[in-house]
Amino acid sequence: MDSVSRTTILLSMLENKLNSTRKDLLDLSARNRLINTRRSAARSSRLDVVDELAEDVFRILLVDKRKMSFLGKPENISAVVRSNVRSYDRSVEAGESADELDSFAMEQPDEEAGSGTAGRHKDDKLQTNLVDEALQKKLLKLYYEARTSEEEQGVNTLYLAIGFLKWFESNQSTAERQAPLLLIPVTLERTSANARFRLRWDENEISTNLSLQEKLRSEFGIELPVISDIDNFSLTDYFNQVRQAIVDKKEWELFPNAMVLWFFSFAKFLMFKDLDAASWPPERALSENGLISGLLGGGFKSEPPICREEQNVDEFLKPIDLIHVVDADSSQTLAIEESKTGRNMVIQGPPGTGKSQTITNIIAAAIADGKKILFVAEKMAALQVVKRRLEKVGLGPVCLELHSHTANKKSVLQELESTLELGKPKSDNNQAHAEELESCRDRLNRHASEMHAMLQ
Repeated sequence: MDSVSRTTILLSMLENKLNSTRKDLLDLSARNRLINTRRSAARSSRLDVVDELAEDVFRILLVDKRKMSFLGKPENISAVVRSNVRSYDRSVEAGESADELDSFAMEQPDEEAGSGTAGRHKDDKLQTNLVDEALQKKLLKLYYEARTSEEEQGVNTLYLAIGFLKWFESNQSTAERQAPLLLIPVTLERTSANARFRLRWDENEISTNLSLQEKLRSEFGIELPVISDIDNFSLTDYFNQVRQAIVDKKEWELFPNAMVLWFFSFAKFLMFKDLDAASWPPERALSENGLISGLLGGGFKSEPPICREEQNVDEFLKPIDLIHVVDADSSQTLAIEESKTGRNMVIQGPPGTGKSQTITNIIAAAIADGKKILFVAEKMAALQVVKRRLEKVGLGPVCLELHSHTANKKSVLQELESTLELGKPKSDNNQAHAEELESCRDRLNRHASEMHAMLQ
């Protein structure tokens, strides 16, 4: 077998293994709430929004960019009166007197004159089917869970899901599934511990249900519409396209005004899409990527270290070549220098052994070499530790945060602007400092060598 045929076979095996690995990331089962949102579960942490119009909610949150509060179900007031009573849901905010908070506001009619639309659909309050006490407990639980998710993972997974599709696994199935169609990333806010919660669009991109799209495409041949231009997006047109896509499914049904506030995550699905070889340009084929072939193929070749354990690292490295912005011992120095050569490696160590210091120095060294570096961590705390170290040594402006609340377009543009306005960085006489450091280092090494020398 010639080398060309052998290479072709290896690439084919690698592509098959990559596809198999990608499928492990994909959960298209009914366990995934993006595929099947169990809206009947009594103890669920989700919050159902009822008797609202999706068009008006979409306009208030995304077009007008206003906050919305929540309206609980009165315990002893009829539904007719409920649509007019708004004061019991007022937020305890600065500037509002006790009289204002305790009074009933009956000024809002059930229907706006000439519009035919109920006033409860035009206001900035989201109606729920929970009494007020239960509503506040559920909002508090959602608030803390959202904050924990953002602090630990650096991403917001709280969404207001608008529009639900009722579908079935097959024509013979009687098990009804419901899945959200549009996901609006939102934030729960309050001005104090006693204040009511308000819902705000966090200005990140809204998304269609990617998992559902893949499920219906691969198993039913149904192509759900996508959002191509948010500035010209029409909710009515989108739902009409969904109706057209499922027109042959007689038992399926679209609920355009169904809304749920809950946690949805499709991070693994995005990884699944990123690892699709077809989405990569031919000149940068994923199957020919060195890291991918090493991980899924024959591994990585072993390379000799810069110096062996029994050797003195100072004999191989000069201070002028070391870009250390925080302290580093000999093992950390070797890791930093190994990374500068472009080698693949794993650095292990228990807490407190200086891994974040090493990462800080690796980033600083890459910056000094004019390179770009992407630092990814599972926990946001790890990102923050390294970011604080870089800021402390004056390298904060070279870092662009791409997580949590800092990932929206406005924050990114502001951060880029502040960095560009800094101008050219200042530098001292590094050569002289390095020579002085080398002289001190060599003197200390000679002293240590003489202390350990055998007496004649």
